[in-house]
Amino acid sequence: MSKLILNPPKIFKPLFTESARYYFLKGGRGSGKSFAVADYILFKMVQNQNLNFVGIREIQKSIKFSSKKLLEDRIAHHKLNNYFLVQDQVIKCKQGSGIMIFNGMQSHTADTITSLEGFDLVWVEEASNISTYSLEKLTPTIRKDGAELIFSYNPMTKDDPVYILEQNVSNKVSVHANYLDNPYCTTSLKEEAEEMKVRRLKKYNHIYLGQYGISEGLIFENVAVRTILENEIDGLECLCGLDFGFTDPSSFCVCYINLDTKKLYVFDGFYKVGMLNSEIAKKIIDMQYHTAQIRADGAEPKSIQVLRASNIKRVMAAMKGKDSVNMGISYLQDFDIIINAHLTDFQTDIASYAWDIDKHTGKPTSKPNHNYSHFPDSLRYAVSHLSLKQKVRTTHINLL
Repeated sequence: MSKLILNPPKIFKPLFTESARYYFLKGGRGSGKSFAVADYILFKMVQNQNLNFVGIREIQKSIKFSSKKLLEDRIAHHKLNNYFLVQDQVIKCKQGSGIMIFNGMQSHTADTITSLEGFDLVWVEEASNISTYSLEKLTPTIRKDGAELIFSYNPMTKDDPVYILEQNVSNKVSVHANYLDNPYCTTSLKEEAEEMKVRRLKKYNHIYLGQYGISEGLIFENVAVRTILENEIDGLECLCGLDFGFTDPSSFCVCYINLDTKKLYVFDGFYKVGMLNSEIAKKIIDMQYHTAQIRADGAEPKSIQVLRASNIKRVMAAMKGKDSVNMGISYLQDFDIIINAHLTDFQTDIASYAWDIDKHTGKPTSKPNHNYSHFPDSLRYAVSHLSLKQKVRTTHINLL
């Protein structure tokens, strides 16, 4: 177990050496904060095999989206199989009564949250997505003497409830780390970071240094991330968009639009590399969106036919035309876009979707960069019929 004490990056030593109720570990990509937390949890539970741990996300639809896999990997890495029994849904301590479980906060009610009262260690992952409501349920529930709450996250805005919590509690340890603090950071990630530092300093500061703020040349600044309640979308039109991929991710988004309030709710979807068209069709059917109207990339007519042959009858090519990309972007910029908290890949795309940079001037152009375009493209396709109508209506008005 000495590795767990001696090997964490120096910046995370306070996690192991300072006692507190709250630990806030934030920072940019490649900082190693998740590995540090996982090792700390194992360190504590090897010392005391009667401790109980819960890993929490705002929304967790299945165990595969939890921290369980990382903890399994670190158990194997540190050769701790004599201490832990890994099962399908939980991890148990072999030499005591301790257990590790994994929950989504949105699955808890005011009654069921009390089941966590006796837990000693809580790790809130991707804590920038946690809602004020969830924090208000969670923090008073974890009241056992000596209980610890650990929050790990990539900073988004200073309006994030976790950031507000951090500013307003005492008895805390706060660590802000980036890839430069991580001696185990891969060479490829360092190279990617340094390349971005040269091309887009503001984006580098945000993504790799973990600073609050938006990327230079960011296309969509009208975005909020939170849990969308079903009563918010009741009675609204459902719009689905699909961007085919294979080497690049396939992105399927399910949206609900309110034309009166100019709000677009991104409620559900998937985002995955290496999907065959048959797998895309099966996923849509499994999610029960096969009867919805789906607008897909019209450059893939054969792919659309595969979906239709798989009983997804209402899939059609998204409307395109001259300047359709910028037209769709312009249309979406007029809306408040709300992305459901569990759609983390969508959040990464839209937080990094930026205008291409002119090689000669170093300034943003009017052409979007292909990087991080997959979810924004699926979003454009979902509203393509509406953006085209707006263009026709605007052109008509301009001609009067």
